[in-house]
Amino acid sequence: MTELRQKQPLGPRKVVDRPWSYGDNRMRPKIWGEWMKPNTIYCADACELLDSWKPGCVDLVFADPPFNIGYVYDGYRDDVPDAEYVAWSRRWMAACQRVLRANGSFYIAIGDDFAADIRILGRELGLHLRNWIIWHYTFGQSMKAKFARGHTHIFYFTKDRELFTFNDRQLRFPSARHTEYQDLRANPLGRLPDDVWDEFPRVCGTFKERAGFHGCQMPEALLMRIVMASSNPGDVVLDPFVGSGTTAVAAKRLGRRYVGIDISESYAKHTKERLAATRDESAAQPRDGEWPALHVEMLLQLYRETKVSLANLLPNEVALRVIAASLSERVGHCYEVVEVRRQFERLADTKVFPKLPNDTPFVARNHVTTEGKRYQRTVQRLRPRREAKPATADEVRQVG
Repeated sequence: MTELRQKQPLGPRKVVDRPWSYGDNRMRPKIWGEWMKPNTIYCADACELLDSWKPGCVDLVFADPPFNIGYVYDGYRDDVPDAEYVAWSRRWMAACQRVLRANGSFYIAIGDDFAADIRILGRELGLHLRNWIIWHYTFGQSMKAKFARGHTHIFYFTKDRELFTFNDRQLRFPSARHTEYQDLRANPLGRLPDDVWDEFPRVCGTFKERAGFHGCQMPEALLMRIVMASSNPGDVVLDPFVGSGTTAVAAKRLGRRYVGIDISESYAKHTKERLAATRDESAAQPRDGEWPALHVEMLLQLYRETKVSLANLLPNEVALRVIAASLSERVGHCYEVVEVRRQFERLADTKVFPKLPNDTPFVARNHVTTEGKRYQRTVQRLRPRREAKPATADEVRQVG
């Protein structure tokens, strides 16, 4: 149950004008208060801004920082020397930990190059690792001299070893005991996801979900799983590198209060526009037989998680009971099996219905007369990572 918290008065304002510790950009003067304002997107340096807030004001942090692999972003560089990047990572992780409540959770998405460093930094800062999640996706980056990269690491930390929020009933879906064996002895609530997440495809350039203004956009369904798991309605969800705004959008749709930070004015501006077109759907209810958009998306996500073709799922009463129960937990409305089955049948022939591997009949393409989809590709990775400058003779003598 969400705690009742009194609204705190704003503290004194102060002006900060210091360089950003990661990259070459300098910030314009900003006026910040000591109290974070929920449902706000800040254009600022995350470390500086977080240091100006009172501690313990955030319930959940999701961070998807620059991976330091040479991507070209707006407003900051992604190619600093390794030691500088690790030192910067320690600083922003410590700043996030300070504003996190005692029962808060902290998720960090990171690539291969610095995943081990993030894990060690988490231990040194006193964070408790609950899961080392692998987000596995297909259609990864093409490689020539090594295996194709098709995953991202997501660390799930908590500030306290025992005290944290984890809403397991909102994450469950049918297990093989329901779908294959129709075993009535199986847990009627279903099973939890494991720590390899392969139900969330990358948001490619041709996807309708693609916002278009940021090169690295996370899937909204993936962020919804994290927000549902580790926060409650009314909680504050922080993204210190808000980028494309997906964390804030997922939080708003699920009835949480969002706070996003980005040093790029362009990303902050576009995120605000994206949020303006998003509404809180946490209290939405079916009307005249029509399901709210969020309820439909949750049902389709359950279908992806179950990984059983519709032809085999519809006659399976045991599996449908689990889906109906899990859907009811996720959206706050009690759905019956007959309603779930009817909605599946209604969505089956629409474009939004997920395609599971090998469940689509093969149809040969006429490559002479048929053209594939075309879109303008934006190359994001341009710069190699910068190396640290070798020490001068004077610096060597000083160390000696």
